[in-house]
Amino acid sequence: MFIFKKESRNAMNNEREDDEFRNNYKKIFKVNLPHMDTVNKVMLIIDNEELEILKIGLVKALIRKKILDKDLLFSGYYKIIVDGTCEMIVKESHCNSCLHRITKNGQIIYFHNVLEAKLVDGRGFCISLLTEWIENKDKEYNKQDCELKAFKRLSDRLKKHYHRMRMCIICDGLYANQTFFNICKEKDWKFIITFRDGNLPSVWDEVNGLKELQQENSYNDKLYIKGHDVYRNYKWINAINYNGFEIDWCECLEKIENKESRFTYISNFNIDIKNILRLVNAGRMRWKIENEGFNTQKNLGYGLEHKYSRVSMQATKNYYQCMQIAHLINQLFELGSLLKSMVSIKTSIKHIWEIILGELRKTLNMEELALLLKCKMQIRFG
Repeated sequence: MFIFKKESRNAMNNEREDDEFRNNYKKIFKVNLPHMDTVNKVMLIIDNEELEILKIGLVKALIRKKILDKDLLFSGYYKIIVDGTCEMIVKESHCNSCLHRITKNGQIIYFHNVLEAKLVDGRGFCISLLTEWIENKDKEYNKQDCELKAFKRLSDRLKKHYHRMRMCIICDGLYANQTFFNICKEKDWKFIITFRDGNLPSVWDEVNGLKELQQENSYNDKLYIKGHDVYRNYKWINAINYNGFEIDWCECLEKIENKESRFTYISNFNIDIKNILRLVNAGRMRWKIENEGFNTQKNLGYGLEHKYSRVSMQATKNYYQCMQIAHLINQLFELGSLLKSMVSIKTSIKHIWEIILGELRKTLNMEELALLLKCKMQIRFG
């Protein structure tokens, strides 16, 4: 369902009613195509951890094969973006773990959020490493669960399952706090945080006081991107003290024609003229979890916000994990050299998926397929 980007159980059942589709499924996978109500019965009872373990195993296989090693940061750091999103909104509390908020007109909205740690790189990969649900686990609580509390749980699990991986955590200004700095120091992680005006006022005071005094910590760059001259000015300040932590600050002022943009970050990398460009580029990759991660899953066929189960959070979590696994598999197909050679202005990835589904609605020549499967080929990524 998720690999074919059908967006709902009902849409997948509609494919099942096609005799050729159902027969081809059995020929390829050697099992009958189940009704999605039957699938749902499995989702209701399977342990949530089982599918997470499967996902972790798939990611580790890619790491062992060095598929994800081409765009490492500096001396071998994987870029891990951490962010949360709304997975589902419900009209009334349908389980004990629902989060809620009260609108200005007094209406109570119930919802479920999820926190993701996704591995990203410049080739377009945005792969879920681990998932942590933001939820009220106890019936009685003084404060609701939140993204920062969920990150503490997520960080412990990340270290447990990927203890050898050198990580650089990339996140937004919400994480500019002492608790986050402590976690990264304890787990020997690097970080790059989007640093907004108003975050950590004492740090901003020092930045504003030192910026004009350290003119040598500056670099100008000119690029030509998509038919436009792009001017960038970089500045940085090292060894800013914040409650015993040494923080480095950097800023990139970008001008494209009459449009100006400003990007600021704090990090525990020691910033200099040799690494400032790569560090800022890594910080700017934070949008990938929104665009190539959440937006893709919400709007390009996966149905992230669709209620695949209206009565069971256990089933909802299992559907969500299946979605992450399917997205991982699809990325290997869509970003590989085999498909990239077919994509053009007039032939989109969406169109290619429609062709594949169309072929499954026809009678497949299994002898021809068997011959194709015997052919050896190499698929490259970037």
